[in-house]
Amino acid sequence: MHGAQADSRPALRRRWKLLALLALLAALLHAGALSGLDWAWPQRDVPPVPAPLMQVRAMAEPPVAAQAPSVVHVLAEPAPPVAQRPAAALRQVVPATAPAKAVTVAVAPTLSAPPEPAVSAAEDSLPQYRTQPPPAVTLRYDMQRGPFRGNGELQWRPGADGYELRFEGRVAGLAVLTQVSRGGFDEAGLAPLRFTDRRVRRPLAAANFQREAGKITFSGPQTEYPLHAGAQDRLSWMIQLGAIVAAEPGLGAAGAKVVLFVSGAHGDAGVWSFVNLGPETLESRAGPVAALKFRREPRGPYDTTVEVWLDPQRHHLPVRASLRAGPNDDGLELRLQDMEITP
Repeated sequence: MHGAQADSRPALRRRWKLLALLALLAALLHAGALSGLDWAWPQRDVPPVPAPLMQVRAMAEPPVAAQAPSVVHVLAEPAPPVAQRPAAALRQVVPATAPAKAVTVAVAPTLSAPPEPAVSAAEDSLPQYRTQPPPAVTLRYDMQRGPFRGNGELQWRPGADGYELRFEGRVAGLAVLTQVSRGGFDEAGLAPLRFTDRRVRRPLAAANFQREAGKITFSGPQTEYPLHAGAQDRLSWMIQLGAIVAAEPGLGAAGAKVVLFVSGAHGDAGVWSFVNLGPETLESRAGPVAALKFRREPRGPYDTTVEVWLDPQRHHLPVRASLRAGPNDDGLELRLQDMEITP
């Protein structure tokens, strides 16, 4: 009897070892599936094997004395005057500062590579808008990327010295996407200085908005873009768009258009033109929401299609957003769970 029990123990131990090995293999396969997805906002604005859209070289100029950060224009001619926001709105998020002289950037063709597309006329004539940024707020979303579901949290923290905007997306407790935008404010609204993008098992990437130099540069690619007044990153646009519509009542009508220059963190940038498709009622956990739907149409087969729903009753903050890069992209979907406004 005792001999039979002794003989069964090695077999039992082998069975437990086999079960532990299978559990470990399943965990590794799950982690590999998560890391294989592109968890950033879809951002393939050009085909997968392109050269950079453009290169920017600053023309040699005499050295000038350092000056305070200011609004940066890339137009050779003065921009049209922009109506000022009410003083009350400025006091909420913007310290009073005197405008400084604008900086210009000249675009020169590269000599060692084939000619690249010039900046389009639409990019050279980007409009400027009044803005009314929302108060500090935390938005929590249901998040879906392909077959994976999780949750996302967007934290907006404005202050007298600038702002910080942070988005973190999680699936099964694992942080799969973290994006952070930091910057200040000017007469064009949010003025990003640095945007970082970190995805699961991938290195951090960054876009730097060099306002005194008048250009956008990146941590990896050597591509550069002119820094247009009102330019945003791929996170700050979510606050800037609503701030524009809040300050410009006419943009709340169907057919109205908002045009922004938006930069990612991987050497990608371009014009995003949002069209107001009119009111649309969304179902939410708190009941029906009468939202305004805006859509950004792609300009090419791998460009980003964006749909976003803004709630006029909640400071025109996004209660839903959908981003998709190309017909074969799984897309990223956010649906608001709840919103917490900080006093």
